[in-house]
Amino acid sequence: MKQVLIASAHPDDMEIGMGGTVAAMVATGCVITSIVMTDGRRSPNPFGWSEGETARIRKEECSIAASALGVSEVVYFDLPDLKTEGNYLSAKQGLKELIGQIQPAEVYTLHERLDRHSAHRLAGRLTIESVREANVPSLNSLWAYEAWGPFSSWDRIEYIDEHIGEKVLAIAQHRSQLASIHMARGL
Repeated sequence: MKQVLIASAHPDDMEIGMGGTVAAMVATGCVITSIVMTDGRRSPNPFGWSEGETARIRKEECSIAASALGVSEVVYFDLPDLKTEGNYLSAKQGLKELIGQIQPAEVYTLHERLDRHSAHRLAGRLTIESVREANVPSLNSLWAYEAWGPFSSWDRIEYIDEHIGEKVLAIAQHRSQLASIHMARGL
C-alpha cells in the first residue's frame, strides 16, 4: 500500500484544497496520514468562543472530516501559529520525525510562494525543508495543493468528479468555519 503524507497549516486546508483527491487516493488503496500543524485558534469565530475552545472544536471537526474522506491517521501538532521561530522549528522537527517513520511515497503540502495565506506559505516552506532534511529514499514526489484560490500555473490537474460528494461532505464537517466562510460554494 502506498503511503501518502499531507501537510496542512490549518484544520480545514486538506479538505478544501484536496479533499476529492484524498478520497480518490483512498479508493485506490493509498494510506493517508494528515498532518495539521496549527490548531486553528485564530480563525473566524462569530460565536465568541475562547481561542482554546475554538482550537478544541476545530480539532474535533477536522477528525470527523478526515474520517469522511477515509484518512488513516491525523496527527495534530497543536501549535498556535507557525510564525514564531520556536513553533516553526517544533513543527519542522515533528514533521521530519513523521516522514522518517511513515516513509511516504508522496507528500502534499501548501505552496511556499503561490498560496495567498502567510501560514500556508510557511507550512509549505517547512514541509519542503523537512522532506529535504529527512532524505527519505521511498519518496517519489512532492506536490503543492491549492487551498484559497487558483495558482497562476499548474503541473498537474486532478479530476475528482467521482469523489466531489465526499469532498463536500468533509468540508461540511467544519461547521465553525462555515458560519463565516462558504467553503463549498462553487464546487
